[in-house]
Amino acid sequence: MSEADTAAQAEAANPLHPRQHSWKKIITRIVVLLVVVALIALLYIYVLQPYMSDIRSFVASLGPWAPLAYITLLFIATMIFLPESIIAIAGGTLFGLWMGWLWVVIACVITALFTFMLTRLFIRKRINRVLKKYPKAYAVEQATGKAGFKILFLLRLAPVNFSLLNYLGSVSPCKFRSYALACIGMIPGNFSTVYMGDVARHTADLAHRYKTARNAGGDLATSVHAAAKDGIVHEITVYGGLVLAIVASVVVGRIAIKAIHKETQQEKATPGQEKAPSPAGS
Repeated sequence: MSEADTAAQAEAANPLHPRQHSWKKIITRIVVLLVVVALIALLYIYVLQPYMSDIRSFVASLGPWAPLAYITLLFIATMIFLPESIIAIAGGTLFGLWMGWLWVVIACVITALFTFMLTRLFIRKRINRVLKKYPKAYAVEQATGKAGFKILFLLRLAPVNFSLLNYLGSVSPCKFRSYALACIGMIPGNFSTVYMGDVARHTADLAHRYKTARNAGGDLATSVHAAAKDGIVHEITVYGGLVLAIVASVVVGRIAIKAIHKETQQEKATPGQEKAPSPAGS
């Protein structure tokens, strides 16, 4: 097998290789995320809108228990590998951007730390045996263990499944302190997903106000004005902010992937370096 073929196989087997995350794929990812937001908004407008007032009333009736119930839901869902992003988007729709972001971050940190303790105490060896059967996941686990905080932090920034990364970090040789501090890397991604939920809710409310104004006999201009009650500048800020948040999140993920690849290549090279021979006659 030629060197080129070997390199190509290594690249395909390594999910952290920068070429696995080309700009074409990144642009596709951004477009897909924007389409997801549009689909969520349509879901709210045509399916959930009649029930949203009841849902919000129920959440409000829980008072201070509402965030606790939400944190518990996210905790249970991510422990069994349900996508964290779906629950985070729901947080944006239920609590708004800032409070939703806060509860998502708290829930994700609690889940990550609990997973670490559970894994280290009971199931570390079993998971390690399973990982060896899946080269891509095992490659991530190896990268996680070699550079501690730095790699874990970058992986938290990168588009790696939240639940999977919790377990990979837990079974690696990484220390608890490094693992816990690396959770800071989740915060930008959490913001983007919560923002998606908040914008979806905003879009649904916008459509509802527009429909109400049209049903009341308003013309197009009057209905649009009624829907965008805070002004066109506010709407541009909301939707422009969403695009910027998604683009920033994806670009940061790409930068993290490149940094991880560089770090792991250095780690691989280090053990193979031989001591420089002593000068002759010394």
